[in-house]
Amino acid sequence: MLEFVVPGLFQPLRLWRSDFAFEPGAPGILRLCAGARRVAVPVQGLENTLFAALGHCADDELPIAYYRYCLDFGVPPTEPLVCADPVWMRSGIDQVTLNATLPTPDHAAATQLQALLNAHLAQDGLRLVSQHPQRWYLLGSALTGETAPRTVPLSQALGQSVFALLPQQNRRYWHRLLNEIQMLLHDNPHGINALWLWGVSDCAQPPRLTPRWDSVIGNSVTAQTVALAANVPYQAATALAQTDYASGKHLVILEDLALPALGDNPTVWQTALDALQTAWFEPALVYARNDQVTLSSADGCEWHCQPPAAWRFWQPRLASWAQFLESA
Repeated sequence: MLEFVVPGLFQPLRLWRSDFAFEPGAPGILRLCAGARRVAVPVQGLENTLFAALGHCADDELPIAYYRYCLDFGVPPTEPLVCADPVWMRSGIDQVTLNATLPTPDHAAATQLQALLNAHLAQDGLRLVSQHPQRWYLLGSALTGETAPRTVPLSQALGQSVFALLPQQNRRYWHRLLNEIQMLLHDNPHGINALWLWGVSDCAQPPRLTPRWDSVIGNSVTAQTVALAANVPYQAATALAQTDYASGKHLVILEDLALPALGDNPTVWQTALDALQTAWFEPALVYARNDQVTLSSADGCEWHCQPPAAWRFWQPRLASWAQFLESA
C-alpha cells in the first residue's frame, strides 16, 4: 500500500479556477483517482494529518520539537522545548503576514543571532540552540505545565495573517516575549525579524505513537521526523523507482507543491506537478493495478484509489478536478 500526502495539491485550485480559469494538467493523477472513494479525516494541515495517522490526539499539542531535536542532535532533549524557527513577518495596514519563503541563515548568522537573543532570554530561564542554522529550538522550564503555550505548526502559518495563530494559553507572557525578540532582531542583516514557536514537547514524557507504515519515503525534514516518530525506516528518494515499495505499507510525503501554492503561482505549481507526475504518480499507476493507493492533500480528506474490476465498464477512466473540489 502506498499513501501519498501532497500538501498544496488541491488547496489553491478553487481560487485559481475562479480567478484565472486555471485547469491543471495531471492525467496521471486523474487516471489514478478514477473511481476513487473519498474518506473524511478529522484534521487538516501536514503535521496534524501525519501525527493523527500515528494515533496522536488531535486536541493535544504536536510533539514535533522532541522528534526533530532527536533528528538534528542525535540524542533526546534534556529539557522541555519548542521549535523556534527563524522567519520574516511583513507588516501591513491592518495585519502582519508570515512570509511564505523562509530565511536561509548560515551557521555564523545563526550563532550570532542566538547569542544576541540568549543574553535576553536568560532572565526567563530560556535559551536557544540549533544544530542546523534554519531549525532552532527554545528550551526551558516555562515550556512545561500551565505556562506552556498552545501553538500552530509553521506550515499552517506560512503566508497567513499571524494574529489568530500566535501562541495561546498564557498568551500574555508569550506574546510579550515574542515582541521583545522582534525588537532585538529588527535591524539585523540576515532577513530574520521573528521566531515562530511550534510543537511544544515535554522531554520527561516522550509521546507514544503507533506505527502505521513499514517505511516513510520522501526528501524532506518532515519525512525524516515522521519516520523517527513512527520508529520505521526512512527512504530518501526523489522518485518512486528509487525506493523499495513492492510490499508492505509505505507513506510518501511530497512537499514540492506547498510553496508555489502559498505563493499563488500556478505556473510554478504546474511545473512542480509535472515533475511529480513523472517521478511518482505515473509509476504508481502500475502499482495500483494490484494494490491500494491513497492520496491526500492534508486538507481534511483522503482518496482511496483502487482500480475498478474489469467488468465495471461504466466507471470513468479519469477523475475530474471538479470532483475533488466539490468534495472539499
